[in-house]
Amino acid sequence: MEKTAVVTDSNSGISQEKAGKYGIYVLPMPFYIDDELYLEGQTITHEEFYKKQKGGSVIYTSQPNPYDVTQLWERVLKEYEELIYIPMSSGLSGSCDTAVALSQQYEGKVVVADLGRVSVTQKYAVMEARRLAQQGCSALEISSRLQFVKNECIIYLTVDNLKYLKQGGRISAGAAMIGSVLNIKPLLYVQGDKVEAAEKARGDKAVRKKMMQAVERDITERFHAGSIEEFYLAAAASMPVEDARKLKEGFETYFGVSCSMNAIPLSLATHLGYGTYGLALIRKMDRQLL
Repeated sequence: MEKTAVVTDSNSGISQEKAGKYGIYVLPMPFYIDDELYLEGQTITHEEFYKKQKGGSVIYTSQPNPYDVTQLWERVLKEYEELIYIPMSSGLSGSCDTAVALSQQYEGKVVVADLGRVSVTQKYAVMEARRLAQQGCSALEISSRLQFVKNECIIYLTVDNLKYLKQGGRISAGAAMIGSVLNIKPLLYVQGDKVEAAEKARGDKAVRKKMMQAVERDITERFHAGSIEEFYLAAAASMPVEDARKLKEGFETYFGVSCSMNAIPLSLATHLGYGTYGLALIRKMDRQLL
């Protein structure tokens, strides 16, 4: 029997179905739509969510109930000696700090790893954790090795509609109005605990070009790597399947490597809206540890 279980939350973009295939556990993140509680991957589909969002429903996120967190941990600990829990970055949600406090009750059997990651970067950290657990590493060993490479990744993203960023307080109402009128698209990036503005461009084609150029620059200038072969390339989007496929193919053509495509977690889509997409550069862990 394996000793260490890997647990994460649905902000990783890992569905309950995929979690079963991967041999990991996923805590569904809660959010409210018109004051009714929903759990990602359990009580609402992505299609239903976006239909309600487009229809003007009031949507806001919430932290998981501490009882639900500990119930999942206790269920897992009936089958494993210990677990490592990899939640969304503490800089983007208070749920990580809550998990750290809850873990103190478990006498070292629960290790919470705050890796400053979300969406596809969080997903890849979870998959690395699973690989290390299968190799026999302890929760503390896994956490230590993941902390070593926690900042070796970045996400660039852009949105189709600025109103959700405005509602979340990321931009002012005036900036949102001007951006919509002039078709200004922001290029944002996420590394560590914050969402920051990188550039802006007029129109989707221009902002997509800036996104790819930024990733290309980061390979050598930010990460001091020799080539893109040292990284995973991963995209995430909230858009029709055919549009996402074309986006993925465009990234693959530009960079000359394969690129995964993932759905944007609904907790993030609450603040970003439909039509959002992003591109992540994630250092391959084995190469970094050589």
